Amino acid sequence: MKIKTSALLIALATLASCAQNQQSTKQCTLKTEASDSILTKYTKLTYTNHIYYDTAVMICNEIDNGVFDYPTLTAAPKGYKPFYISHYGRHGSRYHWGQREYQWWAATLDSAKNEGMLNEQGLKIANELALINADAKLRAGDLSAAGRTQHQGIAQRMMKNFPQVFEGPNAYIDAKSTVVTRCILSMDAFCQELKAKYPTLTISNDCGLCFQYYLLHEPDRNPYRDSAEWRAQSFKFYGSLSRELPAKRLFIDAEAAAKRFNLHRIASGIYNAAGIGQGVFVDGVSEIFNFFTPAELIDQYKSSNFYWYTNYSCAPQLGGLKNVKNAQYLANKIIEEADAVINGTSNLRANLRFGHDNGLMPLLALLGVNKAGEQIDDLSQLANKWTTARYVPMAANMQIIFYRSSNANDDILVKILQNENEAQLPIDGNFPYYKWNDVKAFWLQQIETANK
Repeated sequence: MKIKTSALLIALATLASCAQNQQSTKQCTLKTEASDSILTKYTKLTYTNHIYYDTAVMICNEIDNGVFDYPTLTAAPKGYKPFYISHYGRHGSRYHWGQREYQWWAATLDSAKNEGMLNEQGLKIANELALINADAKLRAGDLSAAGRTQHQGIAQRMMKNFPQVFEGPNAYIDAKSTVVTRCILSMDAFCQELKAKYPTLTISNDCGLCFQYYLLHEPDRNPYRDSAEWRAQSFKFYGSLSRELPAKRLFIDAEAAAKRFNLHRIASGIYNAAGIGQGVFVDGVSEIFNFFTPAELIDQYKSSNFYWYTNYSCAPQLGGLKNVKNAQYLANKIIEEADAVINGTSNLRANLRFGHDNGLMPLLALLGVNKAGEQIDDLSQLANKWTTARYVPMAANMQIIFYRSSNANDDILVKILQNENEAQLPIDGNFPYYKWNDVKAFWLQQIETANK
């Protein structure tokens, strides 16, 4: 099937690789992938924030650089070594957030089954949703085994890439988490992996409501959302999608089913179950992963992507940077703790923070990392320009690596990794290395603009 929209053509191929000659000034440019087959090849990217971490990272690297693997990092400039890491990571793969959702999926199709309304495919899907519901009993929102593995892998690669940060005596790390169990367990998996390789590390683990104000600051009500213009624009966008159509294929009489059941919610349930199922493995479940056609996945994707962009990025229709100003508390904490290390008032080697996608996404947008905060005027073109899977897959993370030269008079440099890929900022610099003072000035200006 030929996909008429160029969905993700630019969005899935957002940031290009750059020339790796670190002696020259490097500037990244956007790739414009223009193949209608891209979603057919990379359908998992349509599951937005539910995609498995490693899958998302490797697919994006293949799109950018032609290699299905973790990205290769650029060596530090001569004389520079890493001395500190500032990090924020989303929890790993989890069960779906709503226990009632699991129950509704299973109960609805079970009712249709008992009423003799399901065809052969419908019976298969009903049986699989019943298996998923049984496996998820009392587990909604919990970290899965795969989620733990994701954080272990990220920790392993961090140690491999930046061993200087963890080596030597008196290496001290501070790790904090939101009060949500899946985040606490993600922190535990990450820190245990560090400790296994570097047993002399001193790691302080903590969580509490007192840290919530910056790890996951809830946004204030955005007045732009109350306008009739925005409500009309949002209604028009969602109304242009046909998200209920896939569910009709489950029934012997689709018209009768539409009168009896919420077909849109059924289709969304199967979509969510398939997305979550990438990181929560249930024996006997396979049909849901092949249920949607590529075109149907695009519609589901568009809906989810629209939600993420308009709620957690710099949609100009909702005030641009004002829409993500809740991330200022986390941004200020990152700057404050980094400066304390640089100034010698803190002896930390790393600040590790564990939270959520709705904490990380506004942060990336506010800080201008890899065009996360790009302002898109025509939201009908959003799917071609911006993609959630690029930014907040399960276990998504941002790592800011600080480098110091053997010459004390040289500038402190930073390299930002967004899901372990060297990230671009909209400032002058010798990509992927930027002067910390330039980065800090830009970020403080972003915060000031968001508060105007």
